[in-house]
Amino acid sequence: MTSPTLTPRAFTLFLQQPAPKEKPLLPPWRPEVSGTCTTSWSMVPKGDSGGVLLFLGSLALLGLLVGYFFVIPHPVALQEPPAEKERTTILLEEAEVTRIGTRGKEWTLRAPHIEKQGDTVVLSSIAGTLFSEGMPLYEVRALRGCVLLGTQSVFLEGVELRHVTTGEQFLGRELRWQGEQKAFTVEGVRFIGQGARAECDELVYNVAEKKAYLRGNVVVRLEMGKP
Repeated sequence: MTSPTLTPRAFTLFLQQPAPKEKPLLPPWRPEVSGTCTTSWSMVPKGDSGGVLLFLGSLALLGLLVGYFFVIPHPVALQEPPAEKERTTILLEEAEVTRIGTRGKEWTLRAPHIEKQGDTVVLSSIAGTLFSEGMPLYEVRALRGCVLLGTQSVFLEGVELRHVTTGEQFLGRELRWQGEQKAFTVEGVRFIGQGARAECDELVYNVAEKKAYLRGNVVVRLEMGKP
């Protein structure tokens, strides 16, 4: 007797159907071909329609999976580069920034190169003037600095202040003049005046009173006989 040849379909069906317990072996099966398209299997009992449906459902699911992963093209997701923060930059040549208070000019800063980034104006090689009630008080020079337009505050680095009348000088590491305050602060100060020199950690200059206050590790040297 010729052994039956299991096609892949018949083999799959055999794996999915539980083996019947204590039933006589079925007679050898053979396909019964009806027409040209329909094939029935005598191996499957006619009453076991649930197994047939399960087998057909498995084939349909397998076909869908094969079509999804191997036939249907899928778009490749491109990773977008991280977005940069938005900002507006304005470059000005030979420009100046001026603050005018309720009593006139307070300060004017000029620079050969001014860069505006959002609400911040960045300057370098600065020359300008500090005012008291609209009148020039100190000529100022600085290596670099910035102006915050939102609070109208000034921050300068590498500062040199020279009084417009007496010629006294303040050399400092950093100058801060914040918003509506009527005083500016200089850190890391060396003072050169008429017949005196001084050093301190901080200088606070009250513009309304036109007075300077030295604070922190103050050292004063009097130079007798010198103007």
